[in-house]
Amino acid sequence: MKIDERSQQVAGQSATVMLGLTQVALGMVLLVRLYVFDQPDAELRDFQWVLLGSIVGYFALRSFLGGIMPVPTMKQAILAYVGMIVFLFVVLSLWLGLPDLSDWTNNVLPAILGPAIIVGGYWLIAALGKRRVEREIFD
Repeated sequence: MKIDERSQQVAGQSATVMLGLTQVALGMVLLVRLYVFDQPDAELRDFQWVLLGSIVGYFALRSFLGGIMPVPTMKQAILAYVGMIVFLFVVLSLWLGLPDLSDWTNNVLPAILGPAIIVGGYWLIAALGKRRVEREIFD
């Protein structure tokens, strides 16, 4: 049986749709167990890590192997980082109140370090994907 480009594309799209549906279903199950059945968060930590790994892994592999994500400039990366910090500060301050600076490692550091890891990781994966695709084109 010969496999042409169209059948490969259909198989890839089918796999992507099923992966997305599975991730959404797992997320819904987690939300129901957490907020409807009041199951303790610690009992669901392994499912949360699996879902996180699946979502991050999918986007990272898709970005790296496809080289489809634009590599942000330094200015764009800084703007995205500052925007995330401002968004987190506003939302969390409205929700939980102003942070207690004496406990900065638990309430300020994650809001500053989390966006840095996200922006840096995105930049790295996008740059590596772009480099991989450029090498493939020139070889």
